Amino acid sequence: MSLLLSVDSQITDFINHIIPHTTVFNTLFSFLSLKGDSIVIWLLLLLITVIFNKKMNYKFIFLFFLVFLTTVFINDILLKNIFQRTRPIVDSSSCPLNFSFPSGHSACAFALAYVFSSFDKKRRYFYYSVATLIAFSRIYLYCHFISDVVIGAIIGLIIAKIILSLLKKGLKK
Repeated sequence: MSLLLSVDSQITDFINHIIPHTTVFNTLFSFLSLKGDSIVIWLLLLLITVIFNKKMNYKFIFLFFLVFLTTVFINDILLKNIFQRTRPIVDSSSCPLNFSFPSGHSACAFALAYVFSSFDKKRRYFYYSVATLIAFSRIYLYCHFISDVVIGAIIGLIIAKIILSLLKKGLKK
């Protein structure tokens, strides 16, 4: 297990060091992380898409919040407290003080990208690009290891996919 953690740390360090830490990147990635509240970005996207896209109705808004709240509960309340992994850097003002694994930002970002993409397939690359940038911002800011982000993204996708398919089955009955 210590070998896996060591490799994870080395890959995270490598990724973190290949991107220069400039004022522009620091500002961009800090904005995408919003000091632990990247949900603000998704709420802005929700507002914009509901205003300009007729397909984004009450069903979409309900799914958005259902998937978000379920993802936060499973990822941030259950899983983080089970694994209790410390963050790469504890003293960063951009990182929350809770545990690192799995990344809540990544889980929520990919879960919500899945929800948006299910209703708006035309812009799915945009939604997944936003999710990827949010996830990467967590590595850039040294709030998470690479495995935290990757596993968080997978968890978010699985949660969203399960909820949407259960609701589709329920609506068919």
